[in-house]
Parts: sequence; C-alpha cells; structure tokens
Amino acid sequence: MRQIFLIAWREYKQYVFSRGFLLFLIMFPLSIVFLGATLGYLENNKPLRSFVVIDETGDYIGDIDRILENRRLRNGIFVWDRYVRLYVKPTALDEGALAPPFLGDEISDARMRAFVAAGGFEAANAAAAAHLKPGAPAFSPPKPAFERIAPPAEVAGAASMEEAELRLRPYLMGERTIAVDGYEDERTLFAAVLIPAGFKPDIDGRESAAAQDEDEARAQYWSRNLTDLALYDSVSSALNSAFQRSIVRSFGVSDDKLDAIAAIRAPLDSFRPDREAEEAELSLKDRIETGLPAAMTYVLLVVIFGVGNLLLTNTIEERSNKIVEILLSSVTANQLMMGKLIGIGAVGLTMPAVFLLAGGALASLAPTDENAVEIAMAALFSSNLAAVYLFYFLCAYFIFAMIFLAIGAISNSMQDAQSYMGPVMLLVFAPTPFMLLVFQNPNGIVASVLTWIPIYTPYAVMMRAASDPPFWEIAGATVLMLIFAALFARVMGRIFRQAILQAAPPKIKDVLRLARREAA
Repeated sequence: MRQIFLIAWREYKQYVFSRGFLLFLIMFPLSIVFLGATLGYLENNKPLRSFVVIDETGDYIGDIDRILENRRLRNGIFVWDRYVRLYVKPTALDEGALAPPFLGDEISDARMRAFVAAGGFEAANAAAAAHLKPGAPAFSPPKPAFERIAPPAEVAGAASMEEAELRLRPYLMGERTIAVDGYEDERTLFAAVLIPAGFKPDIDGRESAAAQDEDEARAQYWSRNLTDLALYDSVSSALNSAFQRSIVRSFGVSDDKLDAIAAIRAPLDSFRPDREAEEAELSLKDRIETGLPAAMTYVLLVVIFGVGNLLLTNTIEERSNKIVEILLSSVTANQLMMGKLIGIGAVGLTMPAVFLLAGGALASLAPTDENAVEIAMAALFSSNLAAVYLFYFLCAYFIFAMIFLAIGAISNSMQDAQSYMGPVMLLVFAPTPFMLLVFQNPNGIVASVLTWIPIYTPYAVMMRAASDPPFWEIAGATVLMLIFAALFARVMGRIFRQAILQAAPPKIKDVLRLARREAA
C-alpha cells in the first residue's frame, strides 16, 4: 500500500506543483472574467449602424423610430438597475432613498414612460449621486445600436421601389457612403427598409391574393449582414405594431387606451407542490439550485476529460522514455496502475476544490446581500449535491481513466494514441447533445435511457439530482454502473499490465487478445 501512495503522491506533486497547473488555476477564472468584460466592452462599443427607410405610404417611419427608442430605453434601464445594485449603498436602498421609477423589479412599459417623465437618466443620476459608494463611476447609458438617417437625394427621388433598390445597392455594398447633416464623417449604410405604397396588413394571418401576386405590396429589408437580426426584428415589430394600432383604431379604441391595455400584466407566480404553502413560492435560490446540477455536470465532463489526458500523456511519456521500466523494478504493474489512478484523480478533485474556495471568497466579498455565487455556495453545501458530485466524479473518472491508461500502455507516442482517441472522444462527449433534453425533462425517456447506460450514469444522475428522480431507478443504475466499472477495470487492467513493457505497440487484434486473458 505504501508503494501505491508513493506513486500517487509523485503523480499528484508532478502536476499540482508545476508552473502549468498553477497558471491554469490562475488563468481559468481570470479568462472567464476577461471574456465577460471583453464581451461587455464590445457590446457597449459597437459601431453605430446607420439605416434608411423609404416609405411611400408615409405612415411607418414614426413607428420604427418609436420601437428603436423603446428598445434603447429598456436596455438602458436594465443597465441602470444593475448599476444601482452594484454602486448604491445598501443602506440607502433599504431606506428607500431611490424610489420608482428609478428603482424597480421589472421593466414595464408603464415604468419606462414614468422614467422618461421623471427626467430620464440625468434625473436618475442626480437622485443616486448622494448615495453612491466611494469611488463609484458615473453612470453612462448604453449607446444606441442603430440610427435612422435620411436617404441620399438620388434614392429619395427615385420614381419607383425598383429604382430606389438599384440606387441603394452601391451604398449597401459599401462602395459608397452617405453624408449626414451635422457630422463630418460620412456613414456606411448597414441596411435599408423599403415600404411600398400598396403595403397593408395580412388579416387573419393569411396573405391576400393581391399580396401574393404583387411584390410591391410587401415591405423589404435589405442588408449584407445576415447574422445580426436586431434591426430586422425591430422593423418587423414596428410594422406589426402599426398594423395592430390601425385595426384597433377602426374599432374606435384610442392609442392611449391601447397603451393602457398593452401595459396590463397578469400577476403569475411559480410554486412547488412538494413544499408547505408558506414556503412553496419559487425564489432566485430555487432557480439556482435547479440549474446548479447542470453546471456541475459540465464541470464533471471537462475535468474528466482534462485529467484523462494528463493520465494518457504521462503514461506515454514514461513508456517511451523507459521510465516505466525503472518504476516496475520496484513496484508491481498493479501498484503502478493504482498509484497513477489515485494521484491523477486527486489532481482532478483539486481543480473544482480551488474553484469552490475562490467562489466562497467571491461570495463573501459580493456587494449585495442576495447574489448568485453566495446562493450557489449555500445550495451546494446545505444539500447532498457535493457528496453526489464526489461519488459520481470518482465513478466516471475510474471508468474513463482505465481507458486512458490502457491507451497509454499500448502507445509509444501521442501519434500512436490518436487512432484510439477518436472513438474515446465520441464516447466521452456523445451525451452532450442530449443534456438539454435531460435538463428540460429530467424524468423523461431520454434521461432514463442515459441513466441506464453505465458510462453515462454519472452525467445523467448529476443532471437529474435536483428533480427527485425515482430512487429505484437511480439505485439500480448505480449498481449496474459499479458492476460494469469492476468488469471494465479488470479488462483494461489486463491490457495495461501486459502491454506496458512491450517495446512495440500491439496491433488491434493483439489488444483484443490481451483483453481476453491474463498473461501466464
């Protein structure tokens, strides 16, 4: 036993105290923070994209402008609410220093109108100024993503939509730019919206025969960008809204009454039937607890593959450099195999352990009382999730580590191992396309099938941990997994013990022979 732990400590120390591993532990969380900050920076600094509207009816430009302004305001209030939670003193929030509409739980049309009526972001900044934490930055509302500009004179003077379309093409292709009054720089045209004179709503969700026969009866959206559909969605929403308002007006309902009707929201709360009435309502804590097993399953998958690769490269390196021969002069092949399993497994547990400690430190430094990290940490240690994760991590690790060990034992180089790694990669990541189905329906047929496949039992059970799956199913699948793991380890162990000292890598048929029987 002493030899096994000596080998395990050697393996553990070789990786955990290496510069690469320490850099990984530092760079992984930093990379997540950097990625989030970079995406946020890029989102806030997107170039202002210009578009034109050619509206022969003269009825829809105002609706398009209104929808874009509403979306910009909604996004600004969303960012403002996060700014308040982060930089306004908690005592000021508790004492009601900021009142609606500058503070609220949701962003409704009524709140948006009240926000503008109260003075907008300038008034909101003034109201919060006396209650900011020391060193808090000033709030700047997000920049608008799109601006409507006047079309070039040659386009505006086109005799038909077809002619306007032809004259717009050089601008849409970036071959020509548009001068804008009041600005020195000319603008590149991002998109164009063409609304013909015969444009009319599709009543009852069906196109009229005229609309089917006449292309000019349909609005057109032109752009080279096929991936960013934000402007397309805004234009579509504006046109739909304009149609709805025109129909409602024909029924004698004013726009003010329509806005009042649209602002109505049904108060609907979510509850759990497995709790007493006073504790049944779902909270942020419940939603985090529901999603936490899915996040842990992803971590499990990444860690298993990561430490499996460590095990593979380490075994190949020792085999090719003849180090394994020196080790086997002092220990048996079984002791070497078990030492490697324990040592690299401990490396795999070190990664999430360090991240948990970092999460705990982050939760203690969080600026608000209710934050996702703190709730996730509390959920993890106030339930059996940590124990479930540890057990199934060890099971999944043991199964896949034996595969990596066997591949390492029959390979003299990573090039030799590549022919085996393809099928192994498919095995490891095969369940990922189905994980969303398991998360959405944790007691459905897909979840049950994956649970009963021994190599995927750890992932499926982790994914279902928060949904109270049938105990008999989990217990039966776990017993089957343990039996499979024992038999599988016996087969892979045979390959490792017999192939580790062979000078030349065995062929596929030789590997099958090694797996069937132990050497004499």
